[in-house]
Amino acid sequence: MKTYKNLWKKFISYENLYLASIKSQKGKRWKSTTLQFNDNIESELIKLQVELNSGEYNPGAYRSFTIREPKERVIFAAPYRDRIVHHALMNILEPIWEPRLYYHSYACRVNKGSHKALDVCQSFLRKNKYVLKCDIQKYFPSIDHKVLKKIIKNKIADPQLLNLLDLIIDSSPNEISKEVPICYFDGDNLLTPIERRKGIPIGNLTSQFFANIYLNELDSWVKNHQKMKFYIRYMDDFIIFHKSKQVLNKLRLSIIEFLAILRLKLHEKKQQVFPIKNGVPFLGFHIYYTHRRLLISNIRLFKKRMKKKQIKFTNGEISLLETRHSIMAWLGHSSHGNTYNLRKDMFQDLVFTRR
Repeated sequence: MKTYKNLWKKFISYENLYLASIKSQKGKRWKSTTLQFNDNIESELIKLQVELNSGEYNPGAYRSFTIREPKERVIFAAPYRDRIVHHALMNILEPIWEPRLYYHSYACRVNKGSHKALDVCQSFLRKNKYVLKCDIQKYFPSIDHKVLKKIIKNKIADPQLLNLLDLIIDSSPNEISKEVPICYFDGDNLLTPIERRKGIPIGNLTSQFFANIYLNELDSWVKNHQKMKFYIRYMDDFIIFHKSKQVLNKLRLSIIEFLAILRLKLHEKKQQVFPIKNGVPFLGFHIYYTHRRLLISNIRLFKKRMKKKQIKFTNGEISLLETRHSIMAWLGHSSHGNTYNLRKDMFQDLVFTRR
């Protein structure tokens, strides 16, 4: 297995850090932290470069906030200069891992995304009779640091870069792991789950990358060892199609055993085999042989969001442009299903007025 060395100089080069700073500004250019950094960008980047190269760099404190749609999750936002470091790392690591990631893994990857996953899902559905649909229980909070570091070391052999990656992984707030109940796996003693650190913050660019390479272990096993042809993963949500119900039921039990190696568990209520004749729920849609419909929960959530935005717009808390962006994003997503009449009806009575 090929490993990559001598990556550090390329990582800490001024050119790489500057490119990372440009990427970090996307959507945040006018925020105070970004403006403050950019006022003295050359000296700030050189200072960051010196800290990284000397080993004096330490990640700052995360800012946490809770989102409640579509489900309640705690998001951890890293300070701006740390986000630059994350982007600089991805400039180095993504070209190494991207060609090795499973082709039908669609989350947080260039030229992939949910809409391509929906297309492939419908294509696979038409060739089979049954589907195994699963997702991981509390995936991001459950990622085991020791396992993650081992996966990284299988490909990266640059000591300085490994030290930095370890630092970022270990800087994950301790409260993340508290979202997951204590779990025991084969070989554990009473203290093992307490001694092993777990959890990476939702919201980090590096976390998205770590999460993808972590479950790429599952991807490789399903594709190469179990020989499943019709397998799709979108982060921790995955589906496998087959003509045999018995094969999928047996596979589900094998997946549970394999995930234990990664110290992960399937969600108890979200691991089922069922016939596809009545459609397959996936990524906000119900997918059938000939068409797709938005899930009722997706429609309700959008209506709820629009009511809140109407109030905020009326009170002058958000601009017309921000409101329009939100609506256009949902229209773009919903247009990937057979939703013309639905969209027409929903926006017929949607009015935004100022006081």
